[in-house]
Amino acid sequence: MQMNLREFTDTVDRETNEMSREELWLLVHSLVRKMPEEAREEFLDLIGRVREKETEDGESTYDVNLRAREMDRKDVHALIARLEEQFHEIEEGILALRANGYEEYSSGYWDSDWVYEYEDPEEIGQIFEQADKLIQHCVNDGLYEEAVKLFDLVVETEVYADDGGDGIFLGLKDLVQEHLASVDCERLIVHGLYAVYQNTEPNKRAQEMYDYLSSIFFSGTRLEDILRVGREELQGQEMFWKSWIRLLTDKPGDTAGSYLEEAVLFQCTREEMIEAAHKAVFVHPGLYLAVVEKLAESDAPRALDTGRTALKEIDVKYKIRGSIALATAEAALKTGERKLAEQCWLEAFRSDTTAVNYLRIAAECEEPELYREELRQAIHSCRNFTGDSCSENIDYRNRFESYREMRRNSMGESERFLLCFLGGDFDAAMEKCAKVQKGLGWTGHVIKCGIPLFLLLLLQSGTPAAGCREQLRTVAFEMGFQEKDYEKGLCKESGSQKRSIGRGNEDIFEEAFFKWKARQAVSAEQAGKYLVQLTRLIDMRVKAIVSGQHRNHYGSVAAMAAALGEVKESRGELFAKDRILLDYRAEFPRHTSFHAELRAYGMSDMRKR
Repeated sequence: MQMNLREFTDTVDRETNEMSREELWLLVHSLVRKMPEEAREEFLDLIGRVREKETEDGESTYDVNLRAREMDRKDVHALIARLEEQFHEIEEGILALRANGYEEYSSGYWDSDWVYEYEDPEEIGQIFEQADKLIQHCVNDGLYEEAVKLFDLVVETEVYADDGGDGIFLGLKDLVQEHLASVDCERLIVHGLYAVYQNTEPNKRAQEMYDYLSSIFFSGTRLEDILRVGREELQGQEMFWKSWIRLLTDKPGDTAGSYLEEAVLFQCTREEMIEAAHKAVFVHPGLYLAVVEKLAESDAPRALDTGRTALKEIDVKYKIRGSIALATAEAALKTGERKLAEQCWLEAFRSDTTAVNYLRIAAECEEPELYREELRQAIHSCRNFTGDSCSENIDYRNRFESYREMRRNSMGESERFLLCFLGGDFDAAMEKCAKVQKGLGWTGHVIKCGIPLFLLLLLQSGTPAAGCREQLRTVAFEMGFQEKDYEKGLCKESGSQKRSIGRGNEDIFEEAFFKWKARQAVSAEQAGKYLVQLTRLIDMRVKAIVSGQHRNHYGSVAAMAAALGEVKESRGELFAKDRILLDYRAEFPRHTSFHAELRAYGMSDMRKR
C-alpha cells in the first residue's frame, strides 16, 4: 500500500533524526543529482528560506519581520486599496465589457449555437491579473489577512458584459476561458486557501475551509495541494485534520464525501480508516469503498474483512453497496476465497440490479444455477427500492448538491426486459417484442435490443458472421456494457483474467454472452416460433425504413436481415442469407444506397451479371 503524506513525513523525520551530518549531506547531494531542471530554482529558494530561520527555546520559527522582496508592507496596502476601488467599480458596472452575440452554424443549420465575442476597453482582465500576482506576493511574505481580502474579491466579483440587452455576467473562470485574463486558477486557489487557513483561528479552520470548498468555483481542489505552497508549514495540522474529518462525517453530499475520502486516505492509519468509514456509514457509505480498495493494495485479508463488515452495515437498497461488494469480491479472489467472491457478486446484484451484474454471475460462476432463485428474489425486491433517491435520515437543504452515495437501486423498462431474457423467460420476452405492430418508432423500446438478443440466442454456429456480429454490438450498446464495469470483482491479476487485458468491449461481451448462452436450453418448438416472429418483425422494420427512405438506418436493417439469414443457415436452411438479401434488393430496386449496405453484409454483387 502506498504511503500517504502523514506516514511518509513521519518515516522521513524518524530516519533523518538518526543520521549524521555526513549522511545528511550525502542524502541532499543524491536528491540534487536526481532533481529535474524545472525544480532546481525552487529548491535553491527553499535552501535560502531554511537558512533564514532562527531558533527560539529550541523550536524553529520563521522571522516575523520578513519584508516583501519587491515592495514593503505599506506599498502592498496601497496596491490593495487601489484594487479594491477598481473591483468596486466592476461590481457597480462602471467598468464593463462589451459583448457581441451571434448564431454559429458550424455544426449544421439545425444545430446553431449562440456565441459571444468580447471586447475589454477598460482592461478589466489586467485588474484580475494584477490582483492574482499581488496575492502570490502576500502569501510568500506572510501577509495572510491581506491575501484573503484580495482573494475574496477576485473569486466573488462578476464582470458585467453589455450586449445591448439585459447583459450577461462573467466570473474569473469565464474571463480566463474567453482569453480576457491570464490567470492560473488552480495556482490562485491553493495560494488563496493557504492564506485562509493561516489567517483563521484554529478552532474555526475546518468550517471556514468547508465554506470555501463547497462553492462550485473550488470544484476539484485537493487540500493536499495546499501543503506544497507558502513560506512556512501549515500550523496546527493535527488538530485541523481531526476537526476536518469530524465535520465532514456529518455533512451530506458528494462534496463533503470526496473531501472526507481524501482526508481519511491522506492522514489516517489503517485502523483509523476503518473506524472513520464505520462512523460515516449512514451519511457517506462511499468511504467504505475507498477504504476497501486502499487496503486491497497490500492487505487483501483486511480488505476482505472490512468489505464484509460494510455489506452488513449498509442498507441493501443503496447502489454504492454494489460497488463495495465488487471490491470485496476482488479481495476474496486475492485470498483464494472463490465461493465468497461469488457471494459478493450476488450481493452486488442485490444492491445494483443491472444486466451487467447479472451476466457476471451467469457467465463467471462455476454453478450459476445455484443462485437462480436468489437472483429472482433480488429482481423482485428491487421494485421496493424505487422512489426518492436519498436517505430519509438526512436533511438535504442544498438542491444543487449531488448525492451519488445515497442513490437507491432501481430498474427501468429496458433493464427489466434484459433481466427477463437473461433469466431464461424467453416466452415472456418474445411476447413483449411481438406486441410491436409498426416498423418505426423503436427508439427506447425493448424491441430494439430484443430482436438482436433472440437472433444471437438462436444462432447455432460458433463464430458470428457480419450480421450477427453487428447484433452483438447493438446488444452491448443497449445494455450499457463496459469492459471496466464487467471486470470489477473479477480480479484482473488472476490467471484467468490476464487474457482479457487490452481487449475491447465487444470481445469481452461476446465471451461473456456465449458463456451464458451455453447454459441455456431452447427447444426446437420454441426456436420455430421465435423464428416466425423474428421474420415478421424484421420484415416490417426493413420495409418501413427503406420505403420511408430513412437512410441513416439502412445499415442497421441490412444487418438484421443478414443476421436472420445467418441464423437460418446455422439451423440447416441452405443459402438463406443470400436469398433474404436478394429478395429485399428485388423489392427495392431503385434504392442503391440500401443495396450497398446489403452487399456490405454479404449479398451477392448482382452488378457483375
